[in-house]
Amino acid sequence: MAGSRHKHRTRLVHAAPRKLDGVRSEMNVTPLVDVCLVLLIIFMVVAPMLSRGKEVELPKTKHHTEKKDLGDQPIVSLVHRPGTKPLVYYDRDPMPTLEALRIRVAEELRRKQGQRIFLKGDQKVLFADVYPVLIAIHEAGSPGVELGTNELK
Repeated sequence: MAGSRHKHRTRLVHAAPRKLDGVRSEMNVTPLVDVCLVLLIIFMVVAPMLSRGKEVELPKTKHHTEKKDLGDQPIVSLVHRPGTKPLVYYDRDPMPTLEALRIRVAEELRRKQGQRIFLKGDQKVLFADVYPVLIAIHEAGSPGVELGTNELK
């Protein structure tokens, strides 16, 4: 019996090597899909951080200038609420009163002299609601206000 086990081992050791599969000409897409999924996740996480201020539907104008980069420019947003006064935001922080907005803008202007404020107002907001916000920004010491619009197409 010992001899038969020995022959069996010898046969395995001296057996002809198995033939490997031939060269495949197909592209392995698994790494490509992995990279694409990682990039998709990165963009999904980073995209909300890229937008500044509260998202509003801006009014449309015929003579529109394209100024994409706001840099460090503070953003004040007015968001329309049907039936009530619009909400006022400084960047993404809600402002309970116009006095709180004035104080916040004044603090920002103390840090950066000559800084202009970018005002985004929902297209449904009435000018009567925008005017007090403009006055509060002016009283805070802002040298000017830039109004956000979209191009009429």
